[in-house]
Amino acid sequence: MHKIISPKRGALGMAALWLGLSAPLSAATLKDALEHAWAVQAPAQSARAAQFDAQQAAAHAWLPEPPTLTLSGRSDQIDRNNGLREWEAEVGVPLWLWGQRERASAVVQGEREAGIRGFAHERWLLAGELREAWWDVRLAQAELDAAELKVTEAGRLEADVARRLKAGALAPLDLNLARSSAAQAGSEHLRAQAALTRAQGQFQALARGAPLPDQDELPGAEIATEQHPQLMNLAAKAAAAQARLGQAGGDTRNNPELALTLTRERASDGEPYQNLAKVAIKIPLGSPARNQPRISAANADLIDAQIALDAAQRKLAANAAASRAEIEQTNAAATLQQQRLQLAGQSFAWVEKAFKAGQIDLPALIRAETELADARLQAARARIEAARAVSRYNQTVGILP
Repeated sequence: MHKIISPKRGALGMAALWLGLSAPLSAATLKDALEHAWAVQAPAQSARAAQFDAQQAAAHAWLPEPPTLTLSGRSDQIDRNNGLREWEAEVGVPLWLWGQRERASAVVQGEREAGIRGFAHERWLLAGELREAWWDVRLAQAELDAAELKVTEAGRLEADVARRLKAGALAPLDLNLARSSAAQAGSEHLRAQAALTRAQGQFQALARGAPLPDQDELPGAEIATEQHPQLMNLAAKAAAAQARLGQAGGDTRNNPELALTLTRERASDGEPYQNLAKVAIKIPLGSPARNQPRISAANADLIDAQIALDAAQRKLAANAAASRAEIEQTNAAATLQQQRLQLAGQSFAWVEKAFKAGQIDLPALIRAETELADARLQAARARIEAARAVSRYNQTVGILP
């Protein structure tokens, strides 16, 4: 098994600074959403458990198959009718082959473990989908907030230009520019609203109506690689395939059958009935041609499971390294975007002051305002991407909310 190297404490510590550690304890969490969405799987889990219980009971039964009862009669009534009568009852009891019960029990146990690990893997996949959908909503909400602020600022600018136009300080062209900027801001606001509605709908479909979480995730405690839900699922499938291969190689023939026959007969009228008993055992003979297809199929399943497990180990190790690098990169990008926002705010303040003093024209002010709005949006996006990188890291290394 390939071990996942522990993440750098510095990167994860920086990530925690971006994640709002003071969220209220009563707020909705991603764990709540996952529990709510996963509750629908309870009937399926119960049904599978009942199936495996029934299979385990069958594997532990006294007989591999139900016994059989054969009744027959013989007489000479068709032609001679001399009184020949014979009645026969036979009970056939199938018997376990040596070690067959243990092999059947091992297959059932392997299938049960694979089923349990399969549900855990599906829960992990659902957590990943919820995480991505949740952050899509958060990003769309940030873009809508930025668009709303831009609409407000554009409206304020338009009103200011209109007043200055009436005072004769600005030309009609300036009012057109302000109105064009306000229209553009309104269009961006409508697109942001549509994107948020779409993202919220996708999250609600996955979460089955659970409230949107309002607490960011923190880097979770690293778990052992072999405890990753995907690897445990594939390992359980490989173990189940190994058990089926053992069963196919051990059960080389059909079950023998022990038969007890009771016969009551007479040769003709006037003779007393005689009672006879017979014990027989039927031993089916196996052949390589008959059993080889089962062995080959089980061996192919085992090889496929082992290859999938090895590929998943390599892929998860690479993804874990990429996720740790993403945390570092997104934190660095968030820091740079915050610096850009501060510079853009300072520049806008200077340009706005110069515009009011009549030292620069309206297009310069609009450019500075657009730069500030873009810097504000990019800073918000960078903070969200830094928090999302933590969720992706947790998902990659197999940490559930």
